[in-house]
Amino acid sequence: MKPIITGFLDQDGQLSLEDQIEQANRHDLDALCLKSYKGEKLIELSEPSQKQLLQTLKQNRLRIAIIDPQIRTYDLYDDRAHREALDEFKYMAMMADRLRATHLYHRLPVINDVIKEFADINERLTPFLDIAHKHGKKLVLVPSDGQKTNVYAYILKKFKNNQLSIVFDPVYLMLNDESTTTAYRLLKGHIGAVRAIDADLLGNPCLMGYGKTDILAIFKKLLRDKYQGMFLVDNHFYNQVFNPVIVKQSFFKRVFSSDKKKREGTMQDLARKIFPKEENRTVTYDDILDNQIKVLNVIFR
Repeated sequence: MKPIITGFLDQDGQLSLEDQIEQANRHDLDALCLKSYKGEKLIELSEPSQKQLLQTLKQNRLRIAIIDPQIRTYDLYDDRAHREALDEFKYMAMMADRLRATHLYHRLPVINDVIKEFADINERLTPFLDIAHKHGKKLVLVPSDGQKTNVYAYILKKFKNNQLSIVFDPVYLMLNDESTTTAYRLLKGHIGAVRAIDADLLGNPCLMGYGKTDILAIFKKLLRDKYQGMFLVDNHFYNQVFNPVIVKQSFFKRVFSSDKKKREGTMQDLARKIFPKEENRTVTYDDILDNQIKVLNVIFR
């Protein structure tokens, strides 16, 4: 099975769409995921900006896999917030049509007791599913607010809807003090996208297999279960390793110097792992992306 590799490559708004497209093409990615354009949320784009976005994608013949409307989560019992979120989602579903995206991210309202509140959750979530169905899109739940896996597993099991799935995020699970293998068992059959990332216990990014999320064990289970969804390869190495440090005040020089040494050490470690015969090579973010994509292609060839 060949994996569907994609991701949000904007680096938290630091890369232009043209740079993202160039990066996607350079790494032979199947599709791109979008959440903003020229520093603006997609929902805030003017009509001229939308047309420019569409033209750029059409010229480069790159399809869109997932759109993140970035609709904020809200209190389960806030009717006004629900109406506003629903209006925004309707608009984003129409934009997804224009962009020919296949999936839409969605964040659930704040849940305190999933069993007692399920009737209310059902009332809130069903309209979003109806809109997604009307536009031929799939809805992908994004874990947030520290909600535990059993909350999402309960909802997915109750809905029994093939249009509804979830993002499996091993780092979110680890930082949420959950076992990724237990979470996989609970969510198996409902996973629409897997964040192909790893991290240490503090959340610092690691190459896949070098962190503490047990992601390689998850890959084995995905292989066994013939997973057919997407792998998201965007990671935070760009933020924690490659962003330059600007020293503004002498008082902080020692702190910045320590951070710089730490980053240099991290880059040396990355070089040893990615280029074992070229340990003195300077590693770039592209090198990391290329390495992680190769890992996926080897495992899921």
